[in-house]
Amino acid sequence: MSVKAVKLAISLPKDVAAEIENLRHKLDISRSQVILEGVSLWLKKREEEALIKKYIRGYKNKPENVREREAMLKASLSGADRDPW
Repeated sequence: MSVKAVKLAISLPKDVAAEIENLRHKLDISRSQVILEGVSLWLKKREEEALIKKYIRGYKNKPENVREREAMLKASLSGADRDPW
């Protein structure tokens, strides 16, 4: 199954356009591929940032209590003595 593409006309600063040209020649890929990879990374980063914010909000709304922190510390240290440091 082929992916349908949409043509977009965008304006970029000259220095950014020059960097894209240099990169695409160096990697032997199309301008579209450079832009696609860049936008894909940007979208993934935004999604990860949103998840991190959600995670932080969750902890702010329901922080760990002392008993939970102590159990986590104990669990993390329990394997340390088995490592052949």
